[in-house]
Amino acid sequence: MEPLHILIVVGLVHFSLFFFNTIFVSCMHLPYLSLQEKCGLEIQFLRLKWFTTAFNRSLMKWGLNHSKFWALWFNAGLITAIVLLPISVFIVVKMNLENWFQGSTSPGEKKEQVLELMVPGIDIPFNQIGFYVFSLLLSSGIHELGHAMAAVKEDVRFFGIGMVLFFIIPVAFVHLNDEQLNSLSIKSRLRVLCAGVWHNVVLAMLAIILIGVITILFSPFFKTNSGVFVRDITATSPVLGPSGLTNGDVIHSINDCPVKNVSDWKHCILNAIKFPTPGYCVTDRMVKEIDKSLRIQGENTSIRDCCDEYSKDKGYLCYQYLLGFDVQTPPSTTHSCLPSRVIVESSHSSCQSNDHCVLLNDLCIKPVLDNVTKIVQIQRYGRKDVIYLGHPAEIYYSIELSDWVPRFGFLSPNLPETFILFCKYTAQFSAGLAIINVIPCFYFDGQHIVTLLIDVLFRRKIQHHSIRSTIASIVKITFTLLLGNILVIMYLNKF
Repeated sequence: MEPLHILIVVGLVHFSLFFFNTIFVSCMHLPYLSLQEKCGLEIQFLRLKWFTTAFNRSLMKWGLNHSKFWALWFNAGLITAIVLLPISVFIVVKMNLENWFQGSTSPGEKKEQVLELMVPGIDIPFNQIGFYVFSLLLSSGIHELGHAMAAVKEDVRFFGIGMVLFFIIPVAFVHLNDEQLNSLSIKSRLRVLCAGVWHNVVLAMLAIILIGVITILFSPFFKTNSGVFVRDITATSPVLGPSGLTNGDVIHSINDCPVKNVSDWKHCILNAIKFPTPGYCVTDRMVKEIDKSLRIQGENTSIRDCCDEYSKDKGYLCYQYLLGFDVQTPPSTTHSCLPSRVIVESSHSSCQSNDHCVLLNDLCIKPVLDNVTKIVQIQRYGRKDVIYLGHPAEIYYSIELSDWVPRFGFLSPNLPETFILFCKYTAQFSAGLAIINVIPCFYFDGQHIVTLLIDVLFRRKIQHHSIRSTIASIVKITFTLLLGNILVIMYLNKF
């Protein structure tokens, strides 16, 4: 399904829910509202809200645990958030300076957007929207759970936890008693405010650790750096056929270029595109036995078409003898019509001139091709090589590969790849939420953290609380405008 179609379907679902919700509220007012209140569900246009108190008892019970570990845990969160605060401020200021003073970049030059790590959903393939939603929901939920846990530890009343779905963007939230929170000491309030950022940092670190651990956990079932696994081949792929690639093949080299992973595969394909098809060292006797060349009259042709149409259909190509540096042979004896598969598979080595085959006592022959068409030998385990004639890029764009090679036939690389991709998104989004939430902007945790820090740092120098509040407001307004400027420029650059 196309991305636009998916967005339309999501929009229709939201519209349908809003439409029927309006009808039920009008026709079944009290019973329907009672059901909604019982389920904790609230439906608005393009917005769904869910709230529950199911976790309150567990959190309150946990809050009775006054171990030193949790005290150190939230103190570590306070320190981490304060350390991240100047880092986030530096990133915002730096990006604005780059936009202002380096805005005259060339049209083809793409400026690096550091903030893309901080703003989820900017450059995400739409076919991975599920990873986006669930990892963002997990990161947001862990963030709010951090606030809830810290609040309970500080004896702040906790009313419940919920989630809001803005079209396709999920956001978690907690409901605390604001009066009790504001009555805490500054250090206690900072622990509560910084707990969400701290939990996002911890979640990002755990996700990164899991990426490395997953490779070890799946090692009894999958091999890595042992070739690439063919997951899928498009119906129009030029390498399909009786002797072509099939799903489940494991490729280990291309034109003798080792392929251990997908990065190697790309490198070898680029080499096949960049460099001309090499010559092949074969025996003179074999060439004479399988040669089906025609005698072509005329000396003006630069490429000799020495094969008839029947031979071409059977996989024959015209091959030219690559002479030594000091050897001269009449042009009429330098071409042969030979079957490509036999030549490639029988070759003892690649060559650029006949001198490279002297030690093997062979001849060096090279296919007569244009600059675009290449012979690509795809070598795989357990089956004969695939010989492809054409542009190598067509292979690259028609095959879906995986670094995970199953040790057993019933396994699929989807399982470890799904875990790793989810961990990557979680690490990126959780780290991004930690950085962006500590920025001193309105609606972020940073606005409250900065307000408290300014109140503490300037209390002795500035006696009036109103002046300290004004300074905090100026800081928050400034960075809200700076962040807004970055976001506007980023979205404009997308178009």
